[in-house]
Amino acid sequence: MYQLINDILLKFLPEFKRTKTWRWFVVMIMGLMIRTNHKGVTSAIGALRIKPELYHTALHFYRSEGYDVDELYGKWIQIATEKSNLVVIDGRILILADHIKISKEGRRMPDIQIHHQESQNSGKSEYVEGHIYGNVSAVITAGNTSRSIPLLTHLHKVPPKDEVTQKPIGDTIVVQMMKSVGEAAKQIGKPVLSVKDAYFCKASTFNCAETITDDNGEKLVEVVVRAASDTVAFTAPIAKKTPGRPRKYGDKIALYSLFSDMSGFTETTLTLYGRPTKVRFKVMDLTWKPIRKLIRFVAVESSMGKMVLMSSSLTLTAEEIITAYALRYKIEPGFNELKNTMGGFSYRFWTTALPKRKKWEKSSRPTGQAPTDKRITRAKSATEAFVCLSTIATGILTIVAFSHNDEIWNRYPGWIRTRRSDIPTVSVAKETIAHDFHDVLNHSSCFMGFNFIRSLRRASNFFFASQHDSAP
Repeated sequence: MYQLINDILLKFLPEFKRTKTWRWFVVMIMGLMIRTNHKGVTSAIGALRIKPELYHTALHFYRSEGYDVDELYGKWIQIATEKSNLVVIDGRILILADHIKISKEGRRMPDIQIHHQESQNSGKSEYVEGHIYGNVSAVITAGNTSRSIPLLTHLHKVPPKDEVTQKPIGDTIVVQMMKSVGEAAKQIGKPVLSVKDAYFCKASTFNCAETITDDNGEKLVEVVVRAASDTVAFTAPIAKKTPGRPRKYGDKIALYSLFSDMSGFTETTLTLYGRPTKVRFKVMDLTWKPIRKLIRFVAVESSMGKMVLMSSSLTLTAEEIITAYALRYKIEPGFNELKNTMGGFSYRFWTTALPKRKKWEKSSRPTGQAPTDKRITRAKSATEAFVCLSTIATGILTIVAFSHNDEIWNRYPGWIRTRRSDIPTVSVAKETIAHDFHDVLNHSSCFMGFNFIRSLRRASNFFFASQHDSAP
């Protein structure tokens, strides 16, 4: 288990300009993996028992120019795809993508915006002031268990609108998400199938996917999304025998009206959400007017409800499209692990170069403030670096949980009344490593990837000393 962590950390060494910078990368990764609270950088330093005078050095690491976050993501994606058994559908690696909104009230934090919260969770307010992140994950599987493994998490920003046309100036967050998917696909080097919810049922999703190609010009990304409730499509036009311009579209079909007559639906049983489920579906290749191209539509009815799915690939079968979309929900517990288990968004980076922002101000950059100020750029880089390291730490724990599940359960210090799976969760793997990491560090010298942490700690002879011997 620790040898696997050691090997992964050593693979990141070439991505840093200096060995010392890489060492602080390792310190922060291990700190994030074993910390018991989410108090930013402080908790990582405390969990590793690092000397207090090194705290400001750790802060400087996040603002360092000795590495590039995109290169770290690139290396991590290569490692994750090599060491993981990922779900593949129709020869394409399944990729999940979605946004998560993080509340931040720092008045000197860069890129703070007001976002509308589409979630139906009653515990969330309608609007949130903070950051929005686009997460791209794959699905790792072993036996009957499958979970998401994060590949990258990019900070996205809603572009301002033109005062006259009210059109966005720059890429929308939908396009930004597709570019993140494209970046992951290019790092993987293989075709991918990207699955998204109904928010991405937009022409820009499909148009952007068309532009993502490999070095040979081959299309890398196919898209599966859930159709919006008002989606319509058109059949092929019938050739006219009378003079005049030929028709571009045939009959108009409201997709959700297909459920009114289900006599033409096919019935089968698929494994969805971990259990066999009877589904009825109907497949139609229709022209979707926003992109003027054929889209494969699949109307699906099961005990969980009705929905219409859209696929940019006409070679995917209905069963493959339904199975792929059923795995989309894996990104939701993945968000929970990254946010709540790992504290991946518990950063507090700010800069005095930004004057205090007024509460609920739409723009995070005050009027007249130069956007190229180096201190602002570094504060933003620190934020992105913290989320990057948290994403990598979460991914490493996921790989460890799937690769060394028996060892983790044998060393797990807690007790669980009912195990839902033989594969431990990220939380269980994290608690296990946190319990015996310092013991491993004290008694083993073979892990070159993190042995040097021993020299950065405070006096360690008390860690496993007998309390009875030290009692007065």
